[in-house]
Amino acid sequence: DRERSSKKVIYTAYSQVVMVNVLPKDYNNPSARGMAGRGTGWFYKIDGNDAYVITNHHVIDSAIKDQDSVQLMVATGIDMWDYDAEIIGVDEIADIAVLKIQKKDNEEWETLEIEDHDEIGVGDSVAIVGHGMGMSFSATQGSIVYKDRYGSRPYNLMLQVDAVINQGNSGGPIINMDGKVVGVAQSILSPARQIPGWDGVGLGVGAKNAKRSIEYIMGPQYNAKGYVPYAELPFSMGSVEFDTVKDTPKNQRHHALIDYSAQAEGAEKTVGELAGLQQGDIIMEVNGERIGSTFGIIKRIVYAFPGDEWKVKIRRGEEEMMFTIALREFDRNKLLSAATRGR
Repeated sequence: DRERSSKKVIYTAYSQVVMVNVLPKDYNNPSARGMAGRGTGWFYKIDGNDAYVITNHHVIDSAIKDQDSVQLMVATGIDMWDYDAEIIGVDEIADIAVLKIQKKDNEEWETLEIEDHDEIGVGDSVAIVGHGMGMSFSATQGSIVYKDRYGSRPYNLMLQVDAVINQGNSGGPIINMDGKVVGVAQSILSPARQIPGWDGVGLGVGAKNAKRSIEYIMGPQYNAKGYVPYAELPFSMGSVEFDTVKDTPKNQRHHALIDYSAQAEGAEKTVGELAGLQQGDIIMEVNGERIGSTFGIIKRIVYAFPGDEWKVKIRRGEEEMMFTIALREFDRNKLLSAATRGR
């Protein structure tokens, strides 16, 4: 059954996955040739003659930086010509870009659907279809080995897979056996190599992360803002000591607490502190959902937007209290610096 499913997924995706090319306008210009590259994309939405394609920001970065020297083109697996691509918007933090191409011959393109985050599980079978190593098409198979991997990129919850990701796969879909996108292939992790190679750890932008970026870019607020904003962590947090909770049943423990001890002197106050949260307060719930650890806060802040309201339930001593806080925007320059560090 798995073999039949993977064959169907790979065969079907052939018409839903595209090649994204950054091409020099003048092949005799060495600097323009150096900016050329190839990645993968996939059809997200078809609106009449317009088709919206998803890829990674880093795939098209050079086309943004030097539009005079390079051109951005998309090629499909079923049509005999290339398409000029327009950049609708990008999210440098999540490494997502939305492109638009237009039909030339009433093409019957089909889209891929993003899987619901709660339906994605460790151990699920996946296929990665795209243009690995610059080939016209390639496909690899494997499994999801970690969901919501934090720390590989700033403010991202990545999907880790053991299906091979090669250079050229960037921006392509990681597809489950239902044919839905569970992640966007982004990178490989091989810290022991000078030139990245496959060591079994592939990372993709998680489906929920990707959908957050895509929907914002394609909404009216992106044109007004000019970028995709992120909310700042509203608390200075630490974790409770074991002795504090050892007599509490595990399923009733709350490990995230307010801790200002590591704050630099004169640092700007968090919105939680401004709202009245005090040293040692234990965070129990956010918007009615139980918080068991500091990671529970991180998982929520990654998907939040500035201006969102959180109703925060805390325990202070023997008393339970409720606070309402409005999230503040994370400084964009700090986020961009963190996202591009080490590239």
